[in-house]
Amino acid sequence: MSNYKNTDLEILIATMNRSDLSFLEMMFQQPLAAIQASILIVNQSTKTVLQSPYEHIRVLNSPYFGLSKSRNLAMNHAVKPLCWLLDDDCVVLNNSIDEVISAYNLYDYDVLTFKTQTLEENDFYNYEDQFKNHNKKSIIPILSPEITFNRKSILIAGLKFDTRFGLGAQFQDSENYVFLDSALKKKLQIGFVPQTIVQHPATTSSDDVASNRVIYARGAIAGRRNIITAAFYQFKYVFFLWRNGHVKSFVELWEKFMVFQHGANDYLSGFEGHRINHPKQ
Repeated sequence: MSNYKNTDLEILIATMNRSDLSFLEMMFQQPLAAIQASILIVNQSTKTVLQSPYEHIRVLNSPYFGLSKSRNLAMNHAVKPLCWLLDDDCVVLNNSIDEVISAYNLYDYDVLTFKTQTLEENDFYNYEDQFKNHNKKSIIPILSPEITFNRKSILIAGLKFDTRFGLGAQFQDSENYVFLDSALKKKLQIGFVPQTIVQHPATTSSDDVASNRVIYARGAIAGRRNIITAAFYQFKYVFFLWRNGHVKSFVELWEKFMVFQHGANDYLSGFEGHRINHPKQ
């Protein structure tokens, strides 16, 4: 059984074009001077430079864009045993750090995920009400701010975010799924803790299921899973779009079908770029 303390957790925040730390006050719901958490911020920008006068709030300014690049940079420069991924539109609950530390002292796991509330204090999803081990299916809906991990375990496994996935990348979605699926393939232990640690707006960038941006990424995921079954997932996804009224005509349905196929083909061929240019987002 571990004996982690609150000072053993580092919060890794991805943000863009920041010139001051005032956004942390909204995230932590307290004045900047009162925030005691260990924080590492990656500010991606070619226009602004973010600085911090606090030793426990460190900043990395990077001119290279892409959410997964930001995550990897933060993971490489983190110094605490435990890490927690956050976005700059989250609200950290008062007891969150205590909950994370308690969970790692109770469970000897490499990665632990938690629950998210909407800003209206409703559960973001229908979560389980007890601890469980994650599998390939249960990791699909996990949000970034629900992910915490043992940094040493991640480094030993050589685990990184795939920079082809995530906002600002070629496949602009599904970076969390790819990261956690890779962790499962490397035999890391991933558990779910039924404690709420963060609030997040009720919608995410993944909710626009009919956008070419999301469909292209889902195609890439299908190709990544298995070249043989990619066509099955392609038909399944476009049928989902049709059944739920996300597309209104056969012409539009065919377009979505081909966007999915482009995603699968581009992933499997290693093509880099934005061939479809995400015309309808």
